[in-house]
Amino acid sequence: MAKFKFLQNKHLPQWINLGLFILVAILNLNIEFSVNDWKDLADPYDYLHQSKISLLDKEFYFPHKTATFSPRPFTVPLFFKLCGSNAGTIVRAQMVLVAFSAFFMVAAFMLLMEKNSSKYFLMAGVYLLVGWWNVLGWSTLVLSESLSTTLVFCWLASLLFLYKKNRPGWWLLHVVIVILLAFSRDSWPYVLIVFYGGFCFLWWWFKREGFKKYVALLVLCTGIFFVQQHSANVGVRSFLPVINSIAVRIVDKPEYLAWFVKQGMPMAEKLQHNFAGIDPVPEAGQRRLWALCADTAYQPFLDWVVAKGQPAYTRFLLTHPAYTLGLDETPVQLSRMLCYNLFYIDEPRGYTAYIEPLFPLFNVGLALVLCIMLVMVYIKRRSVVLLAPVLLALFTLLNAVLSYNGDALEVDRHLYTTMILVQLIGFWSVALIWDALEWRRK
Repeated sequence: MAKFKFLQNKHLPQWINLGLFILVAILNLNIEFSVNDWKDLADPYDYLHQSKISLLDKEFYFPHKTATFSPRPFTVPLFFKLCGSNAGTIVRAQMVLVAFSAFFMVAAFMLLMEKNSSKYFLMAGVYLLVGWWNVLGWSTLVLSESLSTTLVFCWLASLLFLYKKNRPGWWLLHVVIVILLAFSRDSWPYVLIVFYGGFCFLWWWFKREGFKKYVALLVLCTGIFFVQQHSANVGVRSFLPVINSIAVRIVDKPEYLAWFVKQGMPMAEKLQHNFAGIDPVPEAGQRRLWALCADTAYQPFLDWVVAKGQPAYTRFLLTHPAYTLGLDETPVQLSRMLCYNLFYIDEPRGYTAYIEPLFPLFNVGLALVLCIMLVMVYIKRRSVVLLAPVLLALFTLLNAVLSYNGDALEVDRHLYTTMILVQLIGFWSVALIWDALEWRRK
C-alpha cells in the first residue's frame, strides 16, 4: 500500500483538478463543429442582434420587440458581445466554460470532504458528466442552453464556497453569478427567489450562523425578479409562452377555460374548437401554434394576452395546484422533464463518444434513494453538508415544475438540465456517503 501513499497528499487533488481542467478544455476545443449548425434555428439571430447593441444603450437591457426581433434577457447577449458576436468564438468560449465549470464545482465539492478517495471519485464523476454530449453538445450551438447550464454549475460552486469561506469576496462573486444566471433565461428569477426564500427559512430553522448574508441574497433576488418582470413586459417576452400554455394545456379542460373566461379572456369557444387536443411535439403542431401568434383572426385574444395574459396565468398557477404540479398530465407528458440528447445537438463527437454509453448513470428513483440515505447519515452525524445534495434535488424539482409550466412548447428543450442535475446529485451523494462512513474513519 506504500506505493499509493502519494495519493493521500493533501494538495494532490487540487493539482489533479487543475490538470483535468486543462486537459478537458483542450479536448473540447478539438471537437469539430460547424458555424452553420445553428443557422436553421431562429433564436441565435435574436441573441446576436441584441449583442450588437451598445452596453450604454437602455435597449440592451430593456429591449423592445419588433417585427424581426424578439428580445432576450441580457446575460447571453452580453456573453456573445464579449466574444465579438462571432459564432466560432462563441462556441469555443462555451467549450472552455464547460470545462471551467467542472473545475469550479470540483474545487467547491472538495471543501466538503475529508477523504481523498471521495474527492477522486467525485472528480471523475463531474468531469465525465461535463463530457456527456447532453452537456457539451449544446456548446456547439449559438443558443442560451450551454451558458445557462455552466452558470448553474458556477452558481452552485460559488454558493458552496460562500458557505465554507464566509468572506465578503465570495459573497460578491456569488452575487455576480446570481445576477448573470437570473438574466440568462426568464425562468431563473422565479426559481431563485423561491429557492432563497426556502434556504433562509431552513438556515433560521437550523440556527446556523451567517443568516443575514442569505437574507441579503433573498432581497437581491426579489429586486432581480421585479427588474426581470419589467424587462419582460417591455419586450413582450411572455406573449408566446402564455399563448402556448393556454392553447395546449388550458383549452381542452372546460373548468380551466372557464376560469380564464372569468378573467376576461375572449374567444374561448373558438380557441377550444380549433386547438383542443393539439399535440405540440410534432412539427405540424408547432407550426399551428406559431401561426396562432400572428393570426389576426384571433386579435382580441392576442391583445388580451399582451395586456393581461401573464398576470392571469400566474394567478392561475397559484390557485390551481393540481395543474401546477402536473397531476392532470400523463406519464408520457411528464417524462419530457427527463429528456436528454435532443436532436438539436446532433450525435456525440470526439472523445465524448466514449463517455456517451455511461449516461444517464442515475435515474430519479436512485437519486431519491441516495438522498434518503444522506438524511439518515445526517441524523447520525449531524453534519449539515450531508444535506447539500438534498437541497440541490429540491432546487432541481423546483426548476422542473416552474419550467414545465412556463411554456408548453419545446418542454424537453427547456428541461434538458433536469437529467444533468440528477447525475450530479447522484455522484455528489455517493461521494458524501462514502466520505461519512464510520468504518472509513477508523
